[in-house]
Amino acid sequence: MRCNFYLDRPYHPEFDNKTITKEKKRASEKKKRLATKFYNPKPTSVYIFFSPDKNTRLKYRTSIKILPKDWDFNKGRIRSATPGAFELNVELDQLSSQIIKEAYLAFEKNKFLSKNDYKNILVKTVDEDLLVVGGSKVKSLITEFKNHKRRYVTDGTMQEYKTVFKALDEFQKLERKELSLLDFNKDFYIQFENFLSQKNNPSNKQRGLLNDTIYKYISTLRVFLKWCNENGNNVHPYSFEQHKSSFKKKAYNEIVVLNEDELNKLEELDLSNRSSYERVRDLFLFMIYTGQRFSDVERFSKSDFQNNKWTFISVKTKKQTIVPFNGYIANGLKILEKYDFNLPKISNQKFNTYLKQVGALAKIDTTVKIVRFRGKEEVVIEKAKCEFMSSHMGRRTAVTILLAKGIPLPLVQMLTQHSDIRTLMKYNSASMDSLINALNKF
Repeated sequence: MRCNFYLDRPYHPEFDNKTITKEKKRASEKKKRLATKFYNPKPTSVYIFFSPDKNTRLKYRTSIKILPKDWDFNKGRIRSATPGAFELNVELDQLSSQIIKEAYLAFEKNKFLSKNDYKNILVKTVDEDLLVVGGSKVKSLITEFKNHKRRYVTDGTMQEYKTVFKALDEFQKLERKELSLLDFNKDFYIQFENFLSQKNNPSNKQRGLLNDTIYKYISTLRVFLKWCNENGNNVHPYSFEQHKSSFKKKAYNEIVVLNEDELNKLEELDLSNRSSYERVRDLFLFMIYTGQRFSDVERFSKSDFQNNKWTFISVKTKKQTIVPFNGYIANGLKILEKYDFNLPKISNQKFNTYLKQVGALAKIDTTVKIVRFRGKEEVVIEKAKCEFMSSHMGRRTAVTILLAKGIPLPLVQMLTQHSDIRTLMKYNSASMDSLINALNKF
């Protein structure tokens, strides 16, 4: 008895069989892999070939889908360099072993099995295996989802996915059950939210996540379930209905930014004896001057700077962004020249850690109070402004300053590439300078 795996429709539909055969032969002669352009760009299903004897050959589709370029056609497994390959290959090995085991047991019991008998064993084993209907199905889809998203989203977004899926795994362990896609009904969302409201919060060591965080967890989870549905998996319909949560997101959250006096403190801070802090401070100032995200600033290249403009494709939005170094933004040119257009490199996590320390040195220590909710409980968070400092504060500060200087919202949106202008409108109330300047005109 033998089980083999193969990939369905692995080659790009734009190329005919003759071309594919020719290119495969050429690649084989050169002992190279077939060029990626000849593979199907969409994930395709992994099929199982089951041969219980010399005269019987059966095939059946598994729930696993992968990109053909990640498939090892010689070994009939996912290439080891592919993210998540180890886990998926283990599942394929387990599935193969289980099919052969069930077939042997049935043969020993009945002494004879027809082709239809073998087919029923194959269907029953694949469809009842945890890979398909149990929690492992969800785990398999999560792995596939992350592998898919990793090609398109930032590391920060991938970390968000990881955090949510970790919480989902903890929930399943607590409930002692493995979820299927049909378990994501109204009762699940209520139970999962209650679990999150009692879960230890690693960021502040308090018990229970805040409502805003719970809302984001649910939204992220629904992104995953929508993706599952779009890829042909049967998901409980409640996941696409409006969920009336007891943990409502606050309609408006306070935006913590630097004012111009604090910006001056940061600019004038002498860090000549602390080069690490100086580099972090300069990167932060560059974000404040340009209004761009950390993920785009860290990818800055001298070749992208032409005719006094920085032109690039944003990591998050995938849109072309043009930053003209005129007026207020021209302050960023000094930083570029300081580093000969090669900005310092540092991880976002370490950057945020150092930035808080830089803020403390600059005495950006005004007490800031923000209000959040944990269920119905009001949670007041009160600490020095430097403790709120992070890479994203640079972008928020830039927007606030530009609006305070009277730059129209649509022009600021052109610079920051916010997809929704309503997001920018929140910044109008983040600084009293706008109101005071307007009042002084009358």
